[in-house]
Amino acid sequence: MSIYEETLDAAESTIVDGEIAAWQASDIMLSVLSDGLDHPELWPLVPELAAENSLIPDVLRNRGMGEPDPRVRVQLQTLLALCLGHDEALAMLMPLNAAESQNVQVQGALFRIESLLDPGNPKYQLKGKICPKPFLQLDVLENATHLCCASWLPTSTGDLTTAAAQDVWNGEKAQAIRASIFDGSYRYCNKRTCPWIQSDQLRAVEQMEAEARWRVIVKEHQTAMPHGPEMVNLAYDRTCNLSCPSCRTERYAADDATRLRINAMQERAILPLLKNAKTVVVTGSGDPFASKNFRGLMQQLDAGGYPDLKFIIMTNGMLFTRRQWAEFPSLHGRVQSLRVSLDAATGPTHELLRRGARWSVMQENLKFAGELLAAGLIDEFMITFIVQAENYREMGDAVDLAREIGASKIYFARITNWGTFTAAEYREKAVFVPGHPRYEDFLAVTRDPRLRDPIMAPTDLDEFIRAA
Repeated sequence: MSIYEETLDAAESTIVDGEIAAWQASDIMLSVLSDGLDHPELWPLVPELAAENSLIPDVLRNRGMGEPDPRVRVQLQTLLALCLGHDEALAMLMPLNAAESQNVQVQGALFRIESLLDPGNPKYQLKGKICPKPFLQLDVLENATHLCCASWLPTSTGDLTTAAAQDVWNGEKAQAIRASIFDGSYRYCNKRTCPWIQSDQLRAVEQMEAEARWRVIVKEHQTAMPHGPEMVNLAYDRTCNLSCPSCRTERYAADDATRLRINAMQERAILPLLKNAKTVVVTGSGDPFASKNFRGLMQQLDAGGYPDLKFIIMTNGMLFTRRQWAEFPSLHGRVQSLRVSLDAATGPTHELLRRGARWSVMQENLKFAGELLAAGLIDEFMITFIVQAENYREMGDAVDLAREIGASKIYFARITNWGTFTAAEYREKAVFVPGHPRYEDFLAVTRDPRLRDPIMAPTDLDEFIRAA
């Protein structure tokens, strides 16, 4: 008997009275959620249970009010919301969504409710679709590794500072993540922040099976990869020349002991991984030109030793000058994508949200990046713009700016709470959450026709932009 059948039996029990049965059902549901993962198999069962036993919502409500563990309290609130009608559930989950932006259970339950309110939208149908990223990508953080961006796939597969590369790439957790893609649950994924899910960019199984490189993997549901990662995202050094409020509370530079530890990991694990990789991302954790470790590594990854390797450079742009470019011949003609974090279209907003930046310097460096693209010295130049209360009104102007400086793409995304905000502060920032005082104004901004420009990259804000 499955745990879902056990839950239903507990709710329907006639041996004990209804209240005890309701408590038993809630206990079983909490045991299912104790792993912290999304459970799309459970979500449709919850309203069925409540229909069988009308005391379940009261039990969930009362348990939630007295529960000392914040995580369990959130789980009880989520379950209670699912017992309600669709509109009521949405109204209850949306405030929780702002406070729990990286909680895959809250986001998964909300994804379920939204799918019921918009049943014809193909983005909600995940079965029969494959996300290739966990089969190709390894993100290396300070003490964790992930098979995708950590804000989209929060579960770590291990710590490369102590573990072998094979153990984090093909270990038990990595294989479980890939299995969740094959079964269509995507239970490890944050479905509402992943831009590929939100923009319906996942690939059909039939398409994958038609390609020789994927045929056996997809048909046989292989979870252990016969090859290493093709893309390695290096995000283990937080050193940065800025202290943007969305990322950190103060400026950070790695000390000597940290740099020695990072260098040891690079020599032992990173360099061998990159020998067989096609793309290296530097960096999602700080700025590559501010980090001594990453500067040294980029110079080491020359075309002679790594002839097939391409770079994705992620930078705040302040140090991306003509002089710096000249110091890194290893990058020349090998940059697959240059991604500059801007978060604004005007100087005052940029300097507010990119603490320590100077708009005049950025203008010069953006112009230089556009020149590199025009000359064919880089393959792509993308502006990244993290949408929040302070800058959403500049989204259309940012598209104009991207055109003006010669960028090839612009990417808009919701701000994520990386622990730098309290729940209340994040709610003030998250202008895209219904109930925010400026939510209706945000919706009006998304109707700007400039946001349908072909220069726009897929984003987790597509639900607003496409609807508009």
